[in-house]
Order: sequence, then structure tokens, then C-alpha cells
Amino acid sequence: MALWSMIPWVKIRSAMQTLRTSVVDALQTRRNLVLLLGGLALLLICLMGVFILIEHNAKIPSTFSRTLSNDFKPLSIAPEDLFLPDEPDFLPEVLLNREPRNPWNLEDVRPFWTDPWQDDPERWRERIKVTIDEFLEGVP
Repeated sequence: MALWSMIPWVKIRSAMQTLRTSVVDALQTRRNLVLLLGGLALLLICLMGVFILIEHNAKIPSTFSRTLSNDFKPLSIAPEDLFLPDEPDFLPEVLLNREPRNPWNLEDVRPFWTDPWQDDPERWRERIKVTIDEFLEGVP
């Protein structure tokens, strides 16, 4: 008990009171400055937390990135696959499958040709007009 009674409680209490009154006075006089510094300190702490989280996540590869890196590993490609083979030095000769025919003459064409104007020209005009009208109606 002797040690307990030797502590100067009055001096400690008065020092604490003085500290408390000086802090209260400082807060009242410089309140805006203290709020600004406190906000900046809070923002700095938040940014440091975000950077730490980003750095932590960047160091741990995800399963998606691991599967991508496994799927797209470098492949060795043979030089034969990259370049076309050399061309042969000769040209094959032309092989004829049949004898060339002579051009058609008028006697050859006559069984297949019908002159539209010898027949009924008005009927041909009507067929052509109907065909053109159907074609133009189908155009948007």
C-alpha cells in the first residue's frame, strides 16, 4: 500500500485535465483542418487496402488463367507445314478426250431454230411483256 500512496494522483489528474482541455481547444479552433486530415488519412488507408488486395489477387493465378495457359502452350510446327512443296519442273501435255467438232452450219441449226417473228409476233410480244411485268413486280 505504501507504493500506491506514493503515486502523485493529483499531478496525473491535473496533467490529464490539461491534455484534455488542450485537445478540446485544438479541435474547436482547427476543426476543419482536423476533419480534412482525418478524411485524407481514411482515404489513404482505403487505397492501401485496395492495392494490397489487387496485388494479392494478381499473385495467385486463377483456374481460368491456368487452363488458358495450358490450352495455348507453344507448339512446335514442322517446316514442311509452313512452306509449300516445290513445283514440278515439267508441264503435263494436253490430253484431248474427243475430236474437235466442226462449227455448225445452217443445216445443223435449222431443226432447233424457230423464228419468233414468222410465227405470231403479237403472241411473242405479249409473252415478253408478261415476263417483264412479273420480273419488275418482284423487284423491291
